[in-house]
Amino acid sequence: MSAILHSILEAVGNTPLVELQRLTSPGDARVLVKVEGLNVGGSIKTRTALNMLEAAERAGAIGPGAVIIEPTSGNQGIGLALVCCLKGYRCIIVMPDSVSVERLSLMRLYGAETVIIPDHNNIGECMDRCMAKAYELRDQTPGGYVPQQFENPHNPEVHYNQTGQEILSQIGDERIDAFCSGFGTGGTLSGIGAVLRERFPDLLVVAVEPENAAILAGGAIGSHLQMGIGDGFIPKNLNTNLINENFIISDDEALQVARALARQEGLPAGISSGTNVACALHLARRLGEGKTVLTVLPDSYDRYYSTPLFE
Repeated sequence: MSAILHSILEAVGNTPLVELQRLTSPGDARVLVKVEGLNVGGSIKTRTALNMLEAAERAGAIGPGAVIIEPTSGNQGIGLALVCCLKGYRCIIVMPDSVSVERLSLMRLYGAETVIIPDHNNIGECMDRCMAKAYELRDQTPGGYVPQQFENPHNPEVHYNQTGQEILSQIGDERIDAFCSGFGTGGTLSGIGAVLRERFPDLLVVAVEPENAAILAGGAIGSHLQMGIGDGFIPKNLNTNLINENFIISDDEALQVARALARQEGLPAGISSGTNVACALHLARRLGEGKTVLTVLPDSYDRYYSTPLFE
């Protein structure tokens, strides 16, 4: 059978699961990372973009002439721009001005139009304005459609049906004791968390939050560098019933661990990957030898050149 693909979208998923070798210490639990920076489009969000749009196609909500309009603080915009360019849809992304210039450039490279909303040092209020602008544009645009990643059930669905199943296949008969992840839309945490909880009923699920946007912990909402997570509100797609505890990571620690991932493990990834692994390392020390902690590296390094990650 030919191995030639008709579209790069046929290659979405099936990313590697890697055990960290140098960031853990003797006596720590193992830490496994799902490397989504190697996914098509460079992030985990290509999975959700494709699943949401194909579900909308099946439902008859979009078709030829559709204009996909989405508010996002990060990679979902890149994923949607990629999928739209291959499906022939016009794409408009509404986003805060605090996102990296590389994110903006990648969306435009795929042909998306961008609308920039000032952050004013409050990511939560900014995302509210982004959402309002997206719906305003939808109402003004023939064929306009907002996937609404924050509440679209086809977001966590793909992580339940695809990403989580990949992980179970990759671990075989081995056990996962804890799963931690940051959340923007809640899709990754909810979808993967649900799959793992079904296999491992006593699984510890930890939601990771930026220090300056720790909404679950009741913290103040400001701006932060951990792009794609900590949007300053609790999204409908976040299944809080799965969560056992939440953990707060500072920008400095996220940056430090992200750099260490590249220098010590050969895994150059984004800042939120540093967030997730920082939490995973804390859990590894707490749980100890014989246990296994799983997390996700949501994206690649190549959308952070202009950020403090490269200083």
